[in-house]
Amino acid sequence: MATTADVIAHHLESIGAGDLEGLLSDYAPNAVLITPNGTFTGPDELKAFFEGFIASLPEGFVDNMVVDVNATAGEYGYITWHSGDVAPLGTDTFHVVDGKFVMQTFAAYMP
Repeated sequence: MATTADVIAHHLESIGAGDLEGLLSDYAPNAVLITPNGTFTGPDELKAFFEGFIASLPEGFVDNMVVDVNATAGEYGYITWHSGDVAPLGTDTFHVVDGKFVMQTFAAYMP
């Protein structure tokens, strides 16, 4: 079974590849994503969130994304990241059960 670090690594790889289906495969059917713009639960809401988020990113955002901190403790994970001046700080927390995200928080400062 995938570890928390494995699931986070796959999540980041899927974002980098623009692989929406791969990204969504990291989530349990009842997963919850909490953001400053709302809470999204289940596959349909998660898909709609990520479609909108990915579509809103400026060109080069993903190519310039750097993970600054990637820490795990059992079922829990935490990353901080940035993407140039467009997003000087982003942060996510994760809860992984049975190799799938069951909860994630996401926030980014994008002036």
